[in-house]
Amino acid sequence: MSDKSDYPMLWQRGLIQPKVRERANHICEGCGMAFHEGTNIAIEATRRDGQPMVGTVHHIDEDKQNCSMNNLVFLCQSCHWIIHIYNWKPGKELLLRWGGVPQWITDRNIPYKRHPQLPLFEVRR
Repeated sequence: MSDKSDYPMLWQRGLIQPKVRERANHICEGCGMAFHEGTNIAIEATRRDGQPMVGTVHHIDEDKQNCSMNNLVFLCQSCHWIIHIYNWKPGKELLLRWGGVPQWITDRNIPYKRHPQLPLFEVRR
């Protein structure tokens, strides 16, 4: 777990995160979960323990000092956890569970490798 001092002062003061939530229209950029405007609290979703699901801001390159908007993505706790549990980083193979290339990756021109099994799940037209 990161020490709060790992983050720049603007982050510690909570001045960056609202801008990321606003850019995402208060919607998780991973799954589309909606959050109350001006907060990081989900409108309808709760965790298994009954507590509200919260939105988080993820540093894509995992450098807590790099708070450029292109390096930040607004995610619900579940989507954020998946990135960390599978240790996904730019340039790595996409997670099969994503079912394709997430829009937040293409929007930011983040490098990735296609999962070799992904074509098995793509619909032919």
